[in-house]
Amino acid sequence: MRTTLAAAALVGTAALASPGLAATVRDCDGYTDSAANIVVPWEENSRTFYNGQVRVAVLDTGGEPACCSAHLLILFYNEPEDEPGGMVCKLVSDTGTSGFAGIDAASINSRYDPARGLLLSFRYAVFPADGDGARTVPGTAAVRINLARGTVTAQ
Repeated sequence: MRTTLAAAALVGTAALASPGLAATVRDCDGYTDSAANIVVPWEENSRTFYNGQVRVAVLDTGGEPACCSAHLLILFYNEPEDEPGGMVCKLVSDTGTSGFAGIDAASINSRYDPARGLLLSFRYAVFPADGDGARTVPGTAAVRINLARGTVTAQ
């Protein structure tokens, strides 16, 4: 089982998660979103939402960079599945291409608003810039998925 020290620290501090810290959303890059980076066991680190139309997985780029190797992968079709190019692939990271220290896959929750789309929220941990590099700070992030528009936005 591949886990990071940061992910283990996240589990211990998940109850202290603070609300609404920002995250960034970007297109998949062909490296971070590799299936080899899905945290194992897959059954515990990947989920489906909205009647199986939205798939998410916690990724870890092998602990590199050590500070911020965890990302959330989001996959869905905004066109019929049998049409080419219909798959939308997005990565949720802390800032730019820098990921989180860890993501608590069990904390991923969803809420659906017909006017706005599917809201996913999850707990994470980051190493603070002014920290000692040994302790993480918990937070909560949220992203809105609009299947009709094919968009994912940080909330």
